[in-house]
Amino acid sequence: MIKLLKYNLGRLNVKNKEIRNRYIKKSGIIGLFLNLLLFTTKLIIGLVINSVAVVSDAFNNLADSMSSIVTLIGSFLSAKPADKEHPYGHGRSEYISSLVVSFFILFTGISLLKESVLKIVYPEEIKTNLLSIIILVFSICVKFFMYRYNKHIGKKIDSIALISVAKDALNDIFSTSGIIISILIYKYGDINLDGFIGVIVSIIILKSGYDIALDSINVILGEAPPDELEDKIEKILLSGKNVQGVHSLELHEYGKGNVFGSVHLDFPCNLIFKEVHDVADELENKILDQCGVRIVIHMDPINCLESDSNGNRNTKSR
Repeated sequence: MIKLLKYNLGRLNVKNKEIRNRYIKKSGIIGLFLNLLLFTTKLIIGLVINSVAVVSDAFNNLADSMSSIVTLIGSFLSAKPADKEHPYGHGRSEYISSLVVSFFILFTGISLLKESVLKIVYPEEIKTNLLSIIILVFSICVKFFMYRYNKHIGKKIDSIALISVAKDALNDIFSTSGIIISILIYKYGDINLDGFIGVIVSIIILKSGYDIALDSINVILGEAPPDELEDKIEKILLSGKNVQGVHSLELHEYGKGNVFGSVHLDFPCNLIFKEVHDVADELENKILDQCGVRIVIHMDPINCLESDSNGNRNTKSR
């Protein structure tokens, strides 16, 4: 377990697919173990002190365990090489797994909202004790570790799945903190806010699930590439010898580090074809090395003189 918790991304090529999948898998294993531990602990506490908020939070951790399994499956599928049916690889499996995680979060939020409303209508006594509060504080510490761990790695390897897991862990911190507050208010103020806190927590969870689902759907449908990437590619293309213009640049992402594209470049028509072809090959390799994009260049001749039907010489742009 100690080995799993260690990460040193600074020395590794995190754009490498094998390394990305290794860290996503590592995050899934850690998340599965810790969430099952929290589920068991919170469920026992919730039943002992008769708190719907704690029990609901326990099942939220169980849903997180399912999310970790989905993350592991997504990592396995996205690592599969391209085949006849999927010539561009299986990289988008990571986005699908993130979407499934959002469904688990939304389901948990709806279930918690339902139980919380019932607790408001039919409030019950909460049995408080110091041990339950200590364990819930421990739960917050565990979730804070998971939040920092997944956020750090998710940003380094640009993984929407791990960033989603980090957001979910942050929601758990808020929800468990709310539960502790409601227990303390009941213990020292004799005011039962269990159901109301549960409603607030469920709204936070639902908002998180909605945001993650929206982000996942956007990339699955084909979200526009970052302007910075397009600008960098165009700058490289315009640096090519005899390149007069760039147009019709299209980029398509099939998973992180798996981007394909095509573009049209304008060349003077009086150049030797082999010379133009060599420039195009050089630019394709340069873009692959510097941007990680496999691009195909179509060469357009410009400033060509051709005769029209009346025998006049006209200049054609393409």
